[in-house]
Amino acid sequence: MRQLKLIVRFYREFAFADFLITLSCMSLVWYYGKESDKIIGVLLWFKFITMIGIFYFVSQSKKKQLYYYQNLGVTKLRIGVLTSIFDFAVFLLALIIIH
Repeated sequence: MRQLKLIVRFYREFAFADFLITLSCMSLVWYYGKESDKIIGVLLWFKFITMIGIFYFVSQSKKKQLYYYQNLGVTKLRIGVLTSIFDFAVFLLALIIIH
């Protein structure tokens, strides 16, 4: 439970940026309507690449803060994987709801 709190605390650092990317993708799906089947693959790759880019930027700018989490028992890999899985799951759920 403690590790989950720490991961959520770290995710709050870049949750807004991830939410904006998800929102822009969902607005494109809504805009294209029935024709959105053609762009869903591109949007999935766009979300995946921007998610990696945002995490890389945050991990580079918050390098000292990652040592804090590592000292508390949460590795950078665990933070990266769990936040990415959560963010991508939210994206897929929103995509299913909108589509």
